[in-house]
Amino acid sequence: MSLKCKIGLHSWVGCKCSSCGATRDKEHDTSNGCGKCSKCGKELDLHEWSKNCEKCSKCGKTREAHHSWEKDCEKCSTCGTTRNDKHHKVNGICQVCGHGTFVDENDKRTYKTIKIGEQIIMAENFARKPATGNCWAYEDHSNNVTKHGYLYDLETAKAMVPKGWHLPSKAEWQTLHHFLGDDDKKVYDHLKAGGSSGFDGVFGGWRSAKGTFNGLGASAHFWSDTADADGKVWHYKLGAFSHKAELEKGDAGLALSVRLFLDK
Repeated sequence: MSLKCKIGLHSWVGCKCSSCGATRDKEHDTSNGCGKCSKCGKELDLHEWSKNCEKCSKCGKTREAHHSWEKDCEKCSTCGTTRNDKHHKVNGICQVCGHGTFVDENDKRTYKTIKIGEQIIMAENFARKPATGNCWAYEDHSNNVTKHGYLYDLETAKAMVPKGWHLPSKAEWQTLHHFLGDDDKKVYDHLKAGGSSGFDGVFGGWRSAKGTFNGLGASAHFWSDTADADGKVWHYKLGAFSHKAELEKGDAGLALSVRLFLDK
């Protein structure tokens, strides 16, 4: 060994000293594959699986059973890889992952569906205008309905539910919240528009019993069917400024958004 190498002044060519043959754990040569340095022989794990969980995009190495199909039977939630004919649909909704569509026979409107935990939920705000009852487009502008749906008072929300669906209870909202981690801020991140759960909670605002519209773009409020001892009714709120998802109580005369849950 040369004097330079003895005092640590190696002549590094990548990960290997050209003079004494010593190696270091950087600048490995992966030209022949991501799993082993072709210069020093060190076993490595430098594969790139982000584009496909089962095929390295750098060296082409493959592996099995690494895709995540729990959220969508036909799209990996990790890398986005797709496959066909894997849903097990009943009436348009996959009974495994919850993805699918529901067509409301009353007005032929189609709603996307998702599954969070064991609950299958509409992934869009309900938007049917009932023949009787009370509902409002935000600030009475019909163009708000396409994205945000209608705001309904509680009795109307209960009365217009299509067969096979129901207005969720407080307990069902709590179950959803618990499944997503029980942390108000983390749950909010899952449920907000574009969040990882697919719930796509758009901020449709609310209408007071006196007729004032509030909160478009700032909050989302979804009815439950559960009243408290004081007569107030529970609803589930997403706050754009607080970045929280939480249960609140309010007057039954409020008009709020509706997300329906599939009957079990």
